[in-house]
Amino acid sequence: DVCLQWTDTYSENISSFVNNINTIEGGTHLAGFKSALTRGVNKYAQEKNLLPKDVSGLVGEDMLEGLTAVISIRVPEPQFEGQTKAKLGNSTVKGIVEAIVGESLEAYFQEHPMVGKEIVSKIAQAALAREAARKARDMTRRKSALDSASLPGKLADCQEKDPAKCELFIVEGDSAGGCHHGETKVALVDGRDLSFIDLVKEHKEGKQNYCYTMNADGDTIIAPIMHPRITKRDANVIKISLNSGENLICTPDHPFMLLDLTYKPAASLTNDDILKSVPQEVKQPDGTVLLIDRIMRVKELVPLNEKYDVYDIEVPGTHNFALASGVFVHNSAKMARSREFQAILPVFGKILNVEKARITKVLGSDKLTMMIAALGTNIGPDFNLAKLRYHKIILMSDSDVDGSHITTLNLTLFYRYLRPIVDHGYLYIALPPLYLIRKGKQKWYAQDEREKDRIVAEIGGMQGVNIQRYKGLGEMNPEQLWETTMDPETRRMKRVTVEDAAEADRLFSTLMGDEVEPRRLFIEENAKSVQNLDI
Repeated sequence: DVCLQWTDTYSENISSFVNNINTIEGGTHLAGFKSALTRGVNKYAQEKNLLPKDVSGLVGEDMLEGLTAVISIRVPEPQFEGQTKAKLGNSTVKGIVEAIVGESLEAYFQEHPMVGKEIVSKIAQAALAREAARKARDMTRRKSALDSASLPGKLADCQEKDPAKCELFIVEGDSAGGCHHGETKVALVDGRDLSFIDLVKEHKEGKQNYCYTMNADGDTIIAPIMHPRITKRDANVIKISLNSGENLICTPDHPFMLLDLTYKPAASLTNDDILKSVPQEVKQPDGTVLLIDRIMRVKELVPLNEKYDVYDIEVPGTHNFALASGVFVHNSAKMARSREFQAILPVFGKILNVEKARITKVLGSDKLTMMIAALGTNIGPDFNLAKLRYHKIILMSDSDVDGSHITTLNLTLFYRYLRPIVDHGYLYIALPPLYLIRKGKQKWYAQDEREKDRIVAEIGGMQGVNIQRYKGLGEMNPEQLWETTMDPETRRMKRVTVEDAAEADRLFSTLMGDEVEPRRLFIEENAKSVQNLDI
């Protein structure tokens, strides 16, 4: 029994069964079906002269674009390969299935010429796209973007080379950290105050600069500046006016160090907060010099309408550095990881919705080719799971609507074009906490409203309790990001699995596809189930 239908999508969805056993790895019956399909469509297209001038012939890959099919056979003595009965091995089955499907397909085309013509047209377009994709791959290879030996520059790779021990975090932008306007200046040990733009320039020239940073005891020490770079383009920013008369421009989420060595996002600073700053040297009458903490406060916060490219640096070990204004801020999230086995790939903004795109568009997207190069598997006909460089790929984004959308776009990419990574259990979603609960010197992290309420009840109510809600990863300092989201001993993650492939396929098509009506109905039917609506 075989049923098949071509849709206007770009992915295939074929299920095969032997004696009602789902052979998820196919086998000889599936090979016979595909062979009959390729031969039958080609024969009909050539007999009726239906192929465009630019298409010399159709191949099996062309037949599968947008194809949904179910093949079910009954075999008296099936021979399965492996313990899981996932693949049929009977050699005689291929020829039998191929003959029956070929004969039936030919009869159908003769009886339904208009349908046959439309099917050939659909498959011919896939053939044209295949050729365009081949050219795109060749072009991309020449640029080395898909060559895992030439890894993308934005990838902060790990030291471990065994994929089974390696983790890759795919994050939006530089994730937790926030960033500064390019003209913001950093205080250097050599006496200069250098802007982020100039730090990037000198870094490219090979110059190593050093900045002031604060250790865990509150002592000012010296550390090297690593990886000065643009972290976000066209970012929303605010202007911070200090009581010293200086102005700073940064993203609202950039954490500033307070006098007690904790951090607070820029947008949450008030006149009551005292910022940690480089101590001021005060010469005494006897000639000695005292270091006195300056009282640095925020005078005014003003959101700006203009958007700017923003920058950041890395400071090994301490995660903070002093600006030329004297205040200490923390650096980007790459330092929250364990360099030994954890890699981080920042991807700026939202990636292409591949549910609505052929592989040619995927190969034409710099963001997607960068991700694929980092994974090492390539894509399409060249996909090779054995070359996967990380056996834990973790999608990490903010706990807001934009973050959820970014995660969904990434899931669509993996489901449609990198499916074996999902099937082998290598894909995960990070679960950063939504709340930080403090009482005295104790602290707890809560994943959601219910867990927050449970913790508050267990510690005796709200008396003396301070609760902070994290909208984004940028509101955590690196130590918090590590212990809540990246430390294998304490973090929480979801492994992405496909228990019901048909339902997963339907949902991806509904939520990410071209048709608006099914999506509208889905939203209407599930509106009352929404728990964290961010509007």
